[in-house]
Amino acid sequence: MNIIDTKNRLVSQLSQNDKIKGIGQTGDINAELIPGNSDIDIFVLCTTIPAEDERKSVYKKYSKEYSDCQMNVCNGGIWGYGDILIIDGIDVMFMYFTMEEMEKYLDETLQGKHLNKEGGFYPTGRLASVENINILYESDTAWTAMIEKVKKYPINLFDKLFEYHISNVLDEEDLGRVMLRKEIMFYHTVLENSLDHLLQALFAVNSTYFPSRKRSEQYINDFKYKPDDCFNRLLQIIKNSTSSDTIDKSVEELRNITSETMEIGNNKYKKM
Repeated sequence: MNIIDTKNRLVSQLSQNDKIKGIGQTGDINAELIPGNSDIDIFVLCTTIPAEDERKSVYKKYSKEYSDCQMNVCNGGIWGYGDILIIDGIDVMFMYFTMEEMEKYLDETLQGKHLNKEGGFYPTGRLASVENINILYESDTAWTAMIEKVKKYPINLFDKLFEYHISNVLDEEDLGRVMLRKEIMFYHTVLENSLDHLLQALFAVNSTYFPSRKRSEQYINDFKYKPDDCFNRLLQIIKNSTSSDTIDKSVEELRNITSETMEIGNNKYKKM
């Protein structure tokens, strides 16, 4: 069985539904697929969401090609209406969105109405997904118009993102407790939040939508605006966070790299 062939047949069949106007696959479409460790996410744009029975009737035509079908694993909201088919040990998730709700969320995010992550989901991650979507099918310009929308790179959005995140990297009250008590587990909670904001500030100052922490080294190494030896210093901050003997060094370097990032961002936006 070839998972790609099965996926393509499912996409072709779904595209025959008049309610479906666009189908796109996120991520690297040529990435190696490893059973148990890989998945395929497919965004389906619709005028209205096909009912569960409609979707299931399409899947059933290929029932011999998947080992399991899980319907409505998500039921509206950020991840749309989602169904998972397990094909060759790979989770293939179809996420259905109305074009209206997708466009509304993109517009709100581009306007800076969603600056922070929402329940582990990064709003700019949706912009990144659409920006790099692999179009498998579209009627008229269902996907193309949305791609063009997010590729306009609104400077005011990146400015808002940078200001918001860089100002939230350092919680000096908590960092003061860390320095005083040397509690590793507490510091890891503080550091997790700090790194999250710092990374998003770095992406913003480089006019790049923050997708997630995947491939962070590749992104940071390619960035034009960043502190010297940025990625290695971030790793050292994490390494020094694992011992009470080196927590002070970790906090000091976190403050230093934050200060340098703030200076870089402020200088960049002053020139605009």
